[in-house]
Amino acid sequence: NLFVCVFIYSFIFFITHNLFSLIERLILWSLFTNSLAIALTIEKLRIIMNTLFTTLISTLCLITSFAIVLTNNIYAEDEGHESDHHLEHTHGTHKECPLPNSAKDIINCALEMHPQVIRGIQEIDSLKNLEEQAGQRPNPIFSSRYVKGTNNTSELETNLSFIVELGDKRNSRRQYAIAQKDKAIKFKELTQAEVKIQTIKNLFRLRQIVKEQRILSETLRAFSKVTNQLRQKPVLSPEQESSLTVFEIALEEIKIKKSEIFEEERKIEHYFHVTTGHSLEEIIDYLPSIPKKWKNISLKNKIDLSPKLNQLSSFAELARKNFDIEKSQSWPNLRIGPSFSIDKETYNDNKMIGFNIQLPIPILQTNNGAKAYARSELIRAQKNISITRAQEAHERVEQFKIYKSTAHILNKTMKFSEIDKKYKRIEKLYLRGVISSSVFLDSLKQKLSYLETRHNREMTALSALWNIYKYNGSIFKEQL
Repeated sequence: NLFVCVFIYSFIFFITHNLFSLIERLILWSLFTNSLAIALTIEKLRIIMNTLFTTLISTLCLITSFAIVLTNNIYAEDEGHESDHHLEHTHGTHKECPLPNSAKDIINCALEMHPQVIRGIQEIDSLKNLEEQAGQRPNPIFSSRYVKGTNNTSELETNLSFIVELGDKRNSRRQYAIAQKDKAIKFKELTQAEVKIQTIKNLFRLRQIVKEQRILSETLRAFSKVTNQLRQKPVLSPEQESSLTVFEIALEEIKIKKSEIFEEERKIEHYFHVTTGHSLEEIIDYLPSIPKKWKNISLKNKIDLSPKLNQLSSFAELARKNFDIEKSQSWPNLRIGPSFSIDKETYNDNKMIGFNIQLPIPILQTNNGAKAYARSELIRAQKNISITRAQEAHERVEQFKIYKSTAHILNKTMKFSEIDKKYKRIEKLYLRGVISSSVFLDSLKQKLSYLETRHNREMTALSALWNIYKYNGSIFKEQL
């Protein structure tokens, strides 16, 4: 801004300076021609012009600064809008799955791209070299001793010792590393099971939200139509005035419900954007439909381990391998290798070769404390498996009862399409003036309430069904 003002000021100063020089020449010419009145007039004109140009310069500087600031603000706003535009999802701008062709593609993508699953995969990758590290053998030890005495006597001794790990220590470490990797794999599978259930529930809930938004929009139009008809009447009876008030309140309530549904839709879209990289528009055509008839299932007597039990089994296996390590640590490490010695005396040198051996004597302790702690951790892990197995068995039966009851109700009750047809008949009767506004309003509230209740029951049945699959250990085998 300062640079622009200086430039404008310099330009105007140049013009003003030349103009004032011309005025000074006119004054000198007037004095030279003895025209005092003309000279005074020109001097007054010069003072006025000087004030005018000074004011003009200040005004131009202020206007220019304001224009530049305004332009910068507009540009900043444009940049803000542009940055907001870049925040919108564009396929291919970041890591994501290919565009889906079915709901199965969306689920499979979530099982690979969910942040928690990616963290689990990274942990598994980091443990790949752990087995090699655990199988490393200790390096040999080189030692030497040299002493010198009087009368030109000295002694040199050199030893090379190889460490032999007794008690199968090396294999115990390798087995522990394998158990650590297996624990990471089981944790990733448990995460994938939870991700699959959550993804399926969100897909079905998104289908319900699309339907609820359509019904709310239709209801909003119906309320608006009725309220507009009542407002257009020149005179309203007391009953019509109360009806208009009730409809206006109901209209505002519908708007609030639409806002709540919109917020829930945004949360689900955010979930899929984070989990799969897809936007709502990219998955909306592949949302699964609610079953017209819920299938019958039965509890199997023979089931596989659930993902949670698999994880706890990996914990127990890791505790068992740790117990094996502590047992191997009760055995000492043997050090053995060749030795070479030179004993130099005054008149002759003695060269000797042999071997050295070192073996700690386990008379003070045999690692009993560490073994006892590792054994208690193994017992705790095994008991945890038993407790969780019994807990899941009860929960499995409970979820089966919930699913059986809910599926029976959903199969027996009227579908929403039939309710919608009945409502449209009531709406036509109201517009003809056959029924009162209270009856029409009650029918509309019942319609929305039935839709919300049925959707809630559908999500309950869906959640119970997939929890049963999880407890059966067949969640990765089952498909939509």
